[in-house]
Amino acid sequence: MSTNTGSDKLLYAVDERPPLWLAFVLGFQHVLVIYGEIVIFPLVVGRLANAPHQQVQFACFAAAIAAGICTVLQALRFGKYGSGFVIFMGSSTAYLSCSVEAVKLGGFPLLAAISILVAPLEAVLSFFIRFLRHIVTPAVGGIVLLLIVVSLLPLSIKEWVGHPGAHYASWQNLAAGLATLVVVLGLALFGNKQLRVWCPIIGMAFGFATSWILGLTHFESLHAAPWFGLPSGKWPGLNFNFGFEHLPVIAAMAVVTVINGVQAMGNSMAVQQASVNNFRKVDYDRIQGCLYVDSLGNVVSGLLGSVPNETYLENVSLLNVTGVASRLVGICGGILMCALAFSPKISGLLIEMPQPVFGGFMMGLAAMMFPAGLSLIATTALNHESGLLIGISLCIGMAAQSGYFFPSTMPTALAIFTNSAVAAGGLTAIVLSSLLSIVNRPKLSFKIDATIDRLDDLVRFLENSAGRLKLTPDAMHHLHLACEEVFVHVADTFSREGVEEQMTFKMLKQENTLFVEIICSNKVTDVDQTAVGPAYQEISEEALGLVILRQITSDLKHVRISGTTYISFKILEKL
Repeated sequence: MSTNTGSDKLLYAVDERPPLWLAFVLGFQHVLVIYGEIVIFPLVVGRLANAPHQQVQFACFAAAIAAGICTVLQALRFGKYGSGFVIFMGSSTAYLSCSVEAVKLGGFPLLAAISILVAPLEAVLSFFIRFLRHIVTPAVGGIVLLLIVVSLLPLSIKEWVGHPGAHYASWQNLAAGLATLVVVLGLALFGNKQLRVWCPIIGMAFGFATSWILGLTHFESLHAAPWFGLPSGKWPGLNFNFGFEHLPVIAAMAVVTVINGVQAMGNSMAVQQASVNNFRKVDYDRIQGCLYVDSLGNVVSGLLGSVPNETYLENVSLLNVTGVASRLVGICGGILMCALAFSPKISGLLIEMPQPVFGGFMMGLAAMMFPAGLSLIATTALNHESGLLIGISLCIGMAAQSGYFFPSTMPTALAIFTNSAVAAGGLTAIVLSSLLSIVNRPKLSFKIDATIDRLDDLVRFLENSAGRLKLTPDAMHHLHLACEEVFVHVADTFSREGVEEQMTFKMLKQENTLFVEIICSNKVTDVDQTAVGPAYQEISEEALGLVILRQITSDLKHVRISGTTYISFKILEKL
């Protein structure tokens, strides 16, 4: 059966248009959460690598511009490029260690060049996504989202407690972070629709006010900053003079780029779930579009002379809380990010957000991200194999994030995997999912012309395969019915459209379950859509067949990837 994990409580779904003023306000809420991370990351890289001050200043400026441009591209969706959803882009902290090494070797010009060099990897990953449909599944996407939450918790706690100094681990920091956290989660849990729209800004305001009362907030450094202006630095240029000494850094950045691609796939799944009323299934074409722009993001940031880009997940929680998922919010947010880059005073205010306020807010967002990951996992029928895949991946991810798993024994070159929950756990999930996909290759496969007069050939093949499938009589009867209903549905569609096409049937027996996948190259009306009408007599004969299909199968899915249609379901044997 198709699982409906969507919501019908959105104020504005992705294709709906809120008032422009509201879109800008909500876009600013998203920017408020992520802007500091976007512009501070190049500063951290520059300081750790002792880069020239002018290069660092320009990289921070360029990071905001690149993030804004790519966020708008994600929301608009030009042809196949962009997800068409509110997915914010920004500097990727996953690249920290390799970015520092690149800047040490050749400054920001070398980092920018390598960023452009590895960018096509995500586009390649997007192109081959149909071959990864059984590997990067919604369950794997859900695992990645949960691991992102795991990785956010230590950061949240560190910011909440504060850095060593006058107020480190003080009751003032505790109070400021708690005020932010309680207000955000309280309004998210108990507020009405209208109040939830404003809960991020209200929570931040309470945090700022508490910090000011407790003497944690100081804005002296902002007085001298101009309202409008350009960075003091200039574009550093590009350095494509690669040598053998650059190969380890290039390889590390390539690996991180692939990991970020998998993370982007999980983020895209989550944002679809949060943006559509009565969400039913993942649109893989939108995931491809997301990856194309994610790849383009590295090119844009490289051309501008800044650090590599990635998709952000923090805004998904805001979509769930506010109930406003209109792509206009993403467009307005991207424009605001670009505008803030030209206002040192306002951007400085966001960057100097009190640490406990930011920590408390991130803790609240982490709590609100959990349902997105769990919902994606729930779209896949849980069995022994998938349950272990989830458990093993999460355990390895949490072990890596703890920082206590034999830190002095692990090679420094593997730090990206041994210190990151997303990298270690995500890679584990992909490897295990790949191994399961190899082990569970279809044992039966055949092609047949999708015309009604070939229905008898389908029936004969199923009858001849009965001995190899070793199904109970009831399960075999259900298999016949299910395959015939899908075959007739597809053949009728092609007949009406004058299309000559073949269908491929693949079958795999696993313990007490038979997995069936049917593939055809043309578009077919979804077989997993909900039937209309309160009673069967109000449904057409064709629709009635699809109702029967849903009743006799489990985990029914219908997806379209790169122009190819994949229909899959499971036949369960009764024990």
